[in-house]
Order: sequence, then structure tokens, then C-alpha cells
Amino acid sequence: MHHGITAVVLGCLMVTGCATPSGPLAVLPMTSPAAAQQNLEGIQQYQAGKWQEAKSRFESAIQAAPDLPEAHFNLALTLHKLGDHREATIHFKRASELAPENKEIAGSSVYRNHLGLSSTLEKHLSGGYRY
Repeated sequence: MHHGITAVVLGCLMVTGCATPSGPLAVLPMTSPAAAQQNLEGIQQYQAGKWQEAKSRFESAIQAAPDLPEAHFNLALTLHKLGDHREATIHFKRASELAPENKEIAGSSVYRNHLGLSSTLEKHLSGGYRY
């Protein structure tokens, strides 16, 4: 029995490209302390399920540091939660343009679904679809 389950899990990981569940990303304050603080407060609001408040904080972080990929990514996650998939896709794209090597962004299942990068199995497993 264990071998069958292991094979299924390994198969899923190979097919999905090891996509990861998505959560907001923190940043170090060195680039912009104000942006890092707003981003951190946005993460707290996001984790509390306060999507509008999180959105406002992530927008403030972007205003303070427009090239902060994590803030764009976090705003995209929040917009996704709010059902604004068009705007979410714009910010997912911006995050990936600013940080193309960031594995947390590129591996996010929500990001991959929005940009049409997910396999059918990956979409099914994550509960998401292309937007």
C-alpha cells in the first residue's frame, strides 16, 4: 500500500513541477524600510483574512518601492482572494519580471494558474484554474 501512495505522490510532484502552495512573501528592510514595513503589515492582514486591508498595505509597499517583487506578488495573491483576477495577473507578471529567478514566486500554484503555466493535474490538485 505504501509503495502505491509513494508512487502517486512522486508522480504528482514530477507532473506539477513541484509547485508550491502560495502565501505572501516577506522582504528584508534594507532596500526600503517603509516598503518592508507596509509589506509586513500586509502579510499580517492577509493571514488574518482581511483582504481589503492587506491590499491597501501591499499597494503602499509598492508606492514606496515600485520594483519590490514580493509586494507585487503579495498584492496579486490578495487580488486573487478578492476575485480581481485580471489585476492579479498583472501583478503576478510584474513580480516575475522583477525577480525571474525567485523560486517562491515561480513555484507558486496560484501564480502558475494565473499565467497559464499549470498542468491539468496541477490545476486539479491546487483547486485553481487559469484566469
